[in-house]
Amino acid sequence: MFRGYLSVSPVCRRCGLDFETIRSDDIPPYFTVLIVGHLVVPFLLLIEQRSAPPVSLMLAATLPLTLLLTLLLLPFIKGAVMGVIWVSRQPT
Repeated sequence: MFRGYLSVSPVCRRCGLDFETIRSDDIPPYFTVLIVGHLVVPFLLLIEQRSAPPVSLMLAATLPLTLLLTLLLLPFIKGAVMGVIWVSRQPT
């Protein structure tokens, strides 16, 4: 489906499905931020409540985690959104 990190191939190599008609646009980043936020914020609150470390330590620990989760989840969420768009266009 992807020819790069997030760039979509024009057509499927196996079945020839035209991917250019399936546009996910801005929805995958919004869903990714929503999911990563729901994973990271409770972790931050738990750490803050238990030990109250300095802000610099919290940032040093959670910013890389947030970036890593975002970059790992984004292609999967984009593929899922494109799949839902494709399924919703199919006649029943």
